[in-house]
Amino acid sequence: MKRFIVLCLVATTMLPASAIAAKRVMSLTQAQAAAQKGDADASAAVGVTTDHDTCLNGCANRGYDKGHCNTACRPGLCHLDEETPYCVAK
Repeated sequence: MKRFIVLCLVATTMLPASAIAAKRVMSLTQAQAAAQKGDADASAAVGVTTDHDTCLNGCANRGYDKGHCNTACRPGLCHLDEETPYCVAK
């Protein structure tokens, strides 16, 4: 059992931080409030608010499957940790 725990700890330290870190996703309302409090990522995401259909089309044009695009383009959500942070209007 001790060997398993040590192996897990070693494997975890070898993963890149991006594989461990959770993506920041919040509602459009939360992002707007965070932007007003000075959160630069939230401000950037709110500044790139798009509608649902445009988001779906852009996602598909980037080669993602329909399931991924439906999740990424849910109305009212903001994705702060993307290469280009964005929000999808309600």
